[in-house]
Amino acid sequence: MKNIFNKADGNEILERIEKLTPETKALWGKMNVSQMMAHCAGAAKLPTGEMPTKGAGFPINILGRLLKSKILNAPTFRKNSPTAPEIKITDERDFQKEKENFKNAVKKLVDNGETIAKNTHHPFFGKMSPTEWGRINYIHADHHLSQFGV
Repeated sequence: MKNIFNKADGNEILERIEKLTPETKALWGKMNVSQMMAHCAGAAKLPTGEMPTKGAGFPINILGRLLKSKILNAPTFRKNSPTAPEIKITDERDFQKEKENFKNAVKKLVDNGETIAKNTHHPFFGKMSPTEWGRINYIHADHHLSQFGV
């Protein structure tokens, strides 16, 4: 299973980010490419604790724990999945700035490996191991890069 902390898998994500342009259009969903990159950069900062979050309330927190294994073992997310409010992006963003932020956030995960995963709780899935953080970050980035055709 692919994992963002694996250098080959992380570098694959970085190569795909490089293919994005300001003209890249979504195949589904509401975000434009700059919003997607800001969203993904925020998600990549969850395991490090750089993006503070609140846990989901009842009953969503129970549902998240029940679905965690299924989602972490799936090849991708389903389209239009819900997102944590902290990383929901609706305002306009600068393409170059967001591209750099996304690349830097992923590069930080790739370069530091599992040791950088300091946050022990995901807002939806609850308690997370470093390996689980690496897996969810790969699936998440892959999902959104596929959303934009790269």
